[in-house]
Amino acid sequence: MTHTETPTTGRLSRQRSYRRLMVGFVVVGTLLGLTLRELLGYPLVGETVYWLGILGFLAVWQGTSISLFDERDRALERRASHLTLSLFAVVLVVGASAARLLSYTNTYTVPVELWAVLWGYVALFVVFAVVYLGLRYRG
Repeated sequence: MTHTETPTTGRLSRQRSYRRLMVGFVVVGTLLGLTLRELLGYPLVGETVYWLGILGFLAVWQGTSISLFDERDRALERRASHLTLSLFAVVLVVGASAARLLSYTNTYTVPVELWAVLWGYVALFVVFAVVYLGLRYRG
């Protein structure tokens, strides 16, 4: 620690370094994995590199003795989750209704893939509801 660093700034500096390392593992593992899989034609090597990035992320996240996330991070995550779920709820309600109306009026045949996406959105909200209720009512 230098003369200008306090114990708090030293901890924050290490916290930022570890967080950058975690994100770096995921980004590099994903980009390199995609490049190996899709551009260079090495799907097994690409998948291995991808999983090494994920394992590197987990090793840093669980292997460090300092807390990498604080109350601000958790509050930001809650706000981002709420906004994401709210936006996807609008997409689901409007998208499903439009798809049904187009099908009912024979205006457009909605592709099977779009129905699968809409059901995926339904599954997302069902899982959220189950987890929410489970957390709320766990004794």
